[in-house]
Amino acid sequence: MYPWHSEQFNRLLELHAQRQLPHALLLCGVSGSGVDDFVAALVAALICRQQDESADGCGHCEACLQHRAGSYPDCTVLTPDADARTVLSQYPPQQSQQAGTSRKRMQMVISVDQIRELIRRLQQTSHYGGYKIAVIMPAEAMTVEAANALLKILEEPPIKTLFLLVSEQPLRLLATTRSRCHQIHLPNPGVLQVIEWLGEQYPSSDIEAALTLTAGAPGLAEEILKAGELKRWIEPLEQLSSLLKGDQTVIEVATAWEKQDRAWLTRLLQVWIYQLVSSLAKSAEPRSGALSQQLRRQQERVNLASLFELLARLNALAGTVGMALNNRLVWEEVLILWQDQCRITTRKPART
Repeated sequence: MYPWHSEQFNRLLELHAQRQLPHALLLCGVSGSGVDDFVAALVAALICRQQDESADGCGHCEACLQHRAGSYPDCTVLTPDADARTVLSQYPPQQSQQAGTSRKRMQMVISVDQIRELIRRLQQTSHYGGYKIAVIMPAEAMTVEAANALLKILEEPPIKTLFLLVSEQPLRLLATTRSRCHQIHLPNPGVLQVIEWLGEQYPSSDIEAALTLTAGAPGLAEEILKAGELKRWIEPLEQLSSLLKGDQTVIEVATAWEKQDRAWLTRLLQVWIYQLVSSLAKSAEPRSGALSQQLRRQQERVNLASLFELLARLNALAGTVGMALNNRLVWEEVLILWQDQCRITTRKPART
């Protein structure tokens, strides 16, 4: 768990000690900000029978050993795809997932069958007399039918049941679901906090650049820096600038982007366009040399009003994750939109 979430963590443990912990928590935070680690730490602390309220429990009692093996009977973890979990991966997928999901096609939702299976488990007597914990992550992955089924048990929860709903986009949840939960927002830390946390492992300019490209998510930023992938993340932004200058064509850039993971590149472009809009509105601008250079080049040519049209297209594209689309055609459409809202220079002729 990250140090900037310790205040919220300790407060929940205080409520637990006072037996005033709400039966349903909605934990809100950006992916990569540490919200998943927060959930894992909270689950470990609540499961520990030695009342060791550290981020990992005591690690020695029977409950902790079962938890580490993924066999603790009073904890259920619901995710769209068990293989894609970043935490609590030791817990197996539900029977309804194993029966209905093809390995060739990732399941992108939490189904009503999963919720019904969860409800059956929660209605059973606790094996150890403690909390029966249900982790749902991300909660916005629930179908409408699943959310409605969950709502019934949220309104009348069994004794000593704790729901932990994790969400990056809580407004996508039913209003009635949000109203039944105690919401806890886990904010991103400031740039200086992250620089201090990472110490002298990386240049501060690289840390700031990674934070900018990940919308301030320190966990993801650290992964980028550790893997030496910062250049890979900046490259698509440089290609946008090359397109503006006429050094590359739409087809050339789209062909290069075709090989990239569509979900990753869509998210990167969303974050960058938001950054570009903010900088044009004079509300934010990265100090990092590499990104500042791209920002200045693009600010001179982009049209603020038209950027929102491009952003809407990217937001719609984000909803196609898992769909079989022709990536090159997808990126050609996006790049043409980018090109149309900019003042394009003529491509320089090759030297003879």
